[in-house]
Amino acid sequence: MTAGYQARPHAANLALGGTGPGQDVRWRPGERLEQLFEQQRDRMRDAGLAHHLAVDAVDEALTYQELDARANRLARYLLHLGVGRGDRVALLVDRAVPAYTGMLAVLKAGAAYVPLDPGFPPDRISYIVADAGVGVVLTVERLREQVSDVGARVVCVDSVSTEIEVYASGRLGADERATGENDLAYIIYTSGSTGRPKGVAVEHASICNFVRVAAQVYGVERQDRMYQGMTIAFDFSVEEIWVSWQAGATLVPKPPGPSLLGPELREFLAERRISAMCCVPTLLATLDEDLPGLRFLLVSGEACPHDLIVRWHREGRRFLNVYGPTEATVTATWTIAHPDRAVTIGTPLPTYSVVVLDPDDPQRALPPGEVGEIGIAGIGLARGYVGRDDLTAKAFVPDFLGIPRNPSGRIYRTGDLGRVNADGEIEYLGRIDLQVKIRGYRIELTEIESVLMQVPGIAQAVVDTYEPVPGTVELVGYYSLRRDTDEVDPADVLALLRDRLPPYMVPAYLEHLPVIPMTTSDKADRKRLPPPTNRIAAGPEREYRPPTTRTEEVLAAALARTLGVDRVSVDSNFFEDLGANSLLMAQFSTRIRNETDLQPPAMKDIYLNPTVAALAAVLPAASERPEQVGTAPAEVGPLAGTTRYVLFGVAQLLISLTTVHLGMLVLVAGLTWVTGPPTIAEWLVRSAVLVVALLVLSVIVPMLAKWLLIGRWTPREIPLWGLAHLRFWYVTALVRINPLVLFIGTPLYPLYLRALGARVGRGVAVFSRYVPACPDLLTIGEGTVIRKDTWFTCHRAEAGRIRTGPVTVGRDAVIGEASVLDIETEVGDGGQLGHASALLAGQVIPPGERWHGSPAEPTGTDFRAVEARRVSGLRRFLYTLWLLTMVVLGGSVGVAVLVLLPVVVPPLADLLGPGHHSITDPTFCTVVGIVSIVLMVGGLMIGLAAVLTIPRLLNRFVRPDAVHPLYGVQYWLCQMIGLVTNAGFTRLLGDSAYVTGYLSALGYQLKPVVQTGSNFGLIMKHESPYLCTVGTGSMISDGLSISNIDYTSTSFRVRRAVIGERSFLGNHVCYPAGSRAGNNCLIATKAMVPVDGPVRTGVGLLGSPSFEIPRSVQRDSRFDHLTRPDVLRRRLAAKIRHNTVTIGIHLFVLWVMALLWIVTALAALDLYHLVGTPGLTVAVLVILALTTAELVFVERASTAFRRLQPQFCSIYDPYFWSHERFWKLTTTSFFDIYNGTPLRGVIWRLLGARMGRRVYDEGCSIPEKSLVTVGDGCTLNAGSALWCHSLEDGTFKSDRIRVGRGCTLGVAAFVHYGVRMDDGAVVDADAFVMKGEELAPRTRWRGNPAAEARSPAPSSASAGQRSNGMNGGPA
Repeated sequence: MTAGYQARPHAANLALGGTGPGQDVRWRPGERLEQLFEQQRDRMRDAGLAHHLAVDAVDEALTYQELDARANRLARYLLHLGVGRGDRVALLVDRAVPAYTGMLAVLKAGAAYVPLDPGFPPDRISYIVADAGVGVVLTVERLREQVSDVGARVVCVDSVSTEIEVYASGRLGADERATGENDLAYIIYTSGSTGRPKGVAVEHASICNFVRVAAQVYGVERQDRMYQGMTIAFDFSVEEIWVSWQAGATLVPKPPGPSLLGPELREFLAERRISAMCCVPTLLATLDEDLPGLRFLLVSGEACPHDLIVRWHREGRRFLNVYGPTEATVTATWTIAHPDRAVTIGTPLPTYSVVVLDPDDPQRALPPGEVGEIGIAGIGLARGYVGRDDLTAKAFVPDFLGIPRNPSGRIYRTGDLGRVNADGEIEYLGRIDLQVKIRGYRIELTEIESVLMQVPGIAQAVVDTYEPVPGTVELVGYYSLRRDTDEVDPADVLALLRDRLPPYMVPAYLEHLPVIPMTTSDKADRKRLPPPTNRIAAGPEREYRPPTTRTEEVLAAALARTLGVDRVSVDSNFFEDLGANSLLMAQFSTRIRNETDLQPPAMKDIYLNPTVAALAAVLPAASERPEQVGTAPAEVGPLAGTTRYVLFGVAQLLISLTTVHLGMLVLVAGLTWVTGPPTIAEWLVRSAVLVVALLVLSVIVPMLAKWLLIGRWTPREIPLWGLAHLRFWYVTALVRINPLVLFIGTPLYPLYLRALGARVGRGVAVFSRYVPACPDLLTIGEGTVIRKDTWFTCHRAEAGRIRTGPVTVGRDAVIGEASVLDIETEVGDGGQLGHASALLAGQVIPPGERWHGSPAEPTGTDFRAVEARRVSGLRRFLYTLWLLTMVVLGGSVGVAVLVLLPVVVPPLADLLGPGHHSITDPTFCTVVGIVSIVLMVGGLMIGLAAVLTIPRLLNRFVRPDAVHPLYGVQYWLCQMIGLVTNAGFTRLLGDSAYVTGYLSALGYQLKPVVQTGSNFGLIMKHESPYLCTVGTGSMISDGLSISNIDYTSTSFRVRRAVIGERSFLGNHVCYPAGSRAGNNCLIATKAMVPVDGPVRTGVGLLGSPSFEIPRSVQRDSRFDHLTRPDVLRRRLAAKIRHNTVTIGIHLFVLWVMALLWIVTALAALDLYHLVGTPGLTVAVLVILALTTAELVFVERASTAFRRLQPQFCSIYDPYFWSHERFWKLTTTSFFDIYNGTPLRGVIWRLLGARMGRRVYDEGCSIPEKSLVTVGDGCTLNAGSALWCHSLEDGTFKSDRIRVGRGCTLGVAAFVHYGVRMDDGAVVDADAFVMKGEELAPRTRWRGNPAAEARSPAPSSASAGQRSNGMNGGPA
């Protein structure tokens, strides 16, 4: 015999002993369950793993220390309420973290917890509370109604959260604990035979022993992420929760809501990187595909079919099949499941014993091979049933065998049939009594029968099981009527069942029989019960409506087969009329996928469209799916070889260093020449000459490089990482750092574009800072205006190539702010493209037409909001001369100060001269540090004073609401106001309460301010703060651009822009002065704000062109309790304190950066005196490396070097405050210097992103890097964004984004959180992919909001019909 079975004839040897490491009890007198968690918490701390997560929920992640601290606070609060040793506290919560906190806190307070399921009917909850002697019920406000009638004190933990938070978070001391050796840990209620459930009382000795044994035997490891999907009211959850914590693993609970099944479950497990899972076999059977990352798998709760073991067995995966009733503390036996072995429930766990009892004589044990009732002994036996001594005595019989290590001296009769086979393992052979297991729940059929008997008119009732289709077990309720009752309404029967029983105990069928078949012993003869035919419905039975389309036919047939019925009506509700459940619907979806050619519906589709007719309407049939025309993404070629990729990066580095070195040679030569003469007057003259020379050189050299290296750009395709790409990168970088780029919005900039090869007409005004990479392909007609933040780069990257193409804009055209002109687009003479709009490749706006939206479409809106004015050539010349004079004078003064300073301050001359070693002197370094602090603080104060005063002085001379010609005094005043007031103080003060004071001082009209601590984000801009009004109670996310000025190519008007009260603006919103959005509006991310039509109030606006949606999302109201005045006041004060510290940290980081630069610059001067100009070039490289290292370190340190996790919380949640700190310490633009280089991917990886190989990134924005996964060979165009969060009306949400191999994000494309892009998917320019979308492989998505493209973007003319009449061609 094996596995510890002893075949000697003595009775004591008839017990099968435990197998595994040792049989000694794993519990010490006085030890308690919560102490196991505390010990694990301490081990984590001592091992340097304080950051290791105990729970990683969808909306919250907590370390062992953080969870322990929360539980300690709640425990002290319970003690304050009078909870103590011997008390019972019920837990009724619907979210994981509060459940875990509640369990720990109740135990710490010395009480026992009684878990309840929110799905229990109020009657069942009331009974359990009373039966268990519960004194306090811990719940939440949204579940209060379910405990409104209980005879216990109800505490809603979310309502008293601020009271709980005042308590200390440290470990409870011995004086606070009042515990005993035989205390109860918990009471779990199971189905009872009297129509009422019975409570199983489990002591700390039993559960502590089990947790230690299971953690030792099972093989759960610290690095595992355990899926926690069971309700805490089911003792199987103990296996998931406490064993995982004992092993140091991380719990990953299912999201709130219904159980996850089938495809949704698999997606969740894969996305959350689940490596360990405990579940019932039925749940496992809903998963069609394997999970390669699943290392540990445990099944229990019901018999496990052999074919399931065959399907899920994998080399390297630990697959266990365990068995145990609640009365034996979760699990008593275990075995390793293997497809080459018969299915058994194995052998007892260490410290447990099993004996097979004679069903007719429980005082007699049976030898191996004989079938009998499975009995369990050991320390794991529960105390018994609460208040049911009779049931306890019947189920827990005296240990007549004298089994070793059985401290209670009892054997629990499980009611299960089994035998010990020849290998010493236990074979499970089913139930003796009427207990069954449905989807893992143990159900006593007599409890359901007892409820049926309470229906007036029913004489007899029998409940049995039925399999409509193999593998699907359903309950059937049979009943007969009293003689004085003609009929009973099935709806009344159903109503009572649903009121008294949990959903899993409500029969799927109700069958009225004239008489219940009986045996000769006057018992119901279950074998003679007929198969059921009447699936129950919630309401009156519907008239059958047959399918009318092929899709309806296929769906109806698949659903009928799933439900095991002959037919279903297409208008019958799956749940209310057909009695289906989530498990059946998961099987229905799987059947559609495997047996039909239809697109399988997601569970969300099924719940939102719960009839065959409704589902068919949203589910395209294969024969009806439109073909994609001209939208298929380009084929992704093979990835460039490592050698080519590395050589490309090395070449970029060498070219960059050579360029810097040549610049240094010129600069050093110039400064040497300036300091040559002995008089100050000559220095000033030479300074001016040097500034002019440097300006001319820096303007001419990029243009010469463009013409020498490229010549004229033509439409072409450039493979990435080759020589042609290298030339493209270098020339593009040079033309974009040309000083003339600073003259955007002046007559100089069009001249610069012409010099680069663009065909630009007379009188063109360009206000966009995005310089076209291929200017030869750009044509702009006479008198056209292109407003700020418009993309017209004349190229795009996709599928491993850069494509160049023409962009043509006719004369007198208007291109709105924040728009995109893709390659191969055209705007005819007099055409208009609205703000926040996009012309996609191949689109043409005919002459004189107005278009808007993304992709653009015709509209009647006139975007030319101001009439033209005459601007003479002389005016343009004088304005240009004025600007150049200011630049030369300012530069000259700067050079002169640089040269004169060592003369005025002799110690500085000594420091900057050769032959000294002050840089290594600690005293000198200390002085430099102090001086740098003084300079930084003084600079901030002077800068703030200048920002708040100088523009206000200039604004006194601005005349708003009047039309002015460009390039005059009014224009210069407005440009200077915008330049100075958009300084970086919003970056410093945003996401804090201080930003409202700063903006008010700057000129914004905000009063009265409703302070949230997050009224404004970090990044926003305007053109005149003195004409910006933001209504009270509004919140603004990052990326807001307020357009106070309307432009034509010759005139402008500055006017007030008003954001309504109680509004919310999402990310990247362009807000025009003529907005028609009123009060209480939600303007979604990238939405186009309307400028015509009625004023919108109380609505949401989504998309471009925007359309109305509901103002708010219902689920977001869950945090409304935090806005109560008393709660808000305390939370806001705490938030302000936290944000203040964040600002201080941010300033410290900036100071360290400045100090690094100063010290490196001083060291560079020493190096210069030793080796010459190369020393300065090396210093530039060192500064770049040190700054990169510092910024990477700071950003990772802001998250304690942990990866971010998806969240859903209020802005008054401390987690959100830490996330705001992460944002503030995240760089915004410094890393843009790595755009288009292999180093960009390296930087992303250092910052936590999972970045694939050979990713080409021209300038993608990724705030939450560690929530993003980007596959090999992806292409991220300039201005694109992978945005893993949103902030709506005080609710913060974040989730992961997964981008598959070979995907492309177009220029200014925006991908929101929760999106998954499969391999080869393409998001077109300016598209907005909304949260949660799944982009199928090799599909193209376009639009705002994005949808799969199945036809080309709308166009009024084909490429061959484009107008050639550019009358305002180049001058």
